[in-house]
Amino acid sequence: MRKLSWKWTVPNGLSLFRLFLVPVIAVMLLLGKSDVKYLYVAGGALILSGLSDALDGWIARRFNQITEIGKLLDPVADKLTQVTVVVCLTILYPRLLPLLAICVVKEACQAIGGFILLGRGEKVRGAKWYGKVSTIVFYVAMSAVVVFHDRITDAWMYVLVGVVGAVMLFAFVCYFREYIRISREPKPDDEPAPDAADAE
Repeated sequence: MRKLSWKWTVPNGLSLFRLFLVPVIAVMLLLGKSDVKYLYVAGGALILSGLSDALDGWIARRFNQITEIGKLLDPVADKLTQVTVVVCLTILYPRLLPLLAICVVKEACQAIGGFILLGRGEKVRGAKWYGKVSTIVFYVAMSAVVVFHDRITDAWMYVLVGVVGAVMLFAFVCYFREYIRISREPKPDDEPAPDAADAE
């Protein structure tokens, strides 16, 4: 497995900030079951998390601050945020249970697949476009559910949840196909050594 060394950059700091927001969002959502004012705090924290997610990616590309640890830390922060939000919202709204099932299966399979690839010496690969689209849709839809909890109708709830679930499934299928493709490639350690003539 490749060793990942920590490097202090603004994007990595923003990813750590998103990890810090995870328990804050969870506590605020659960407290919102007894006092709805906490749901507004949770919604604000979720929006802040989404904005910091977009910002760290832009800074990393714009100022050439892309790091191997950042490629790992960013999706971990996303996955923890998404699973936490869906679990807590399912406690508040049991009808979100199908979305919870999709989310947990998707993230568990991707995590297992990622560890397998890292174990065989693969480099950490950044998120694909379909993963980014899934994350954006999630943040927008779930923020709407939390912030507008007192005005959103059941019909709109089902629409938003359905869209998030469909995009998650699409991203999962795309990542699964990518995993199959990568797993069929020769291991980095199995690549043939260059001939002596080529080395000269």
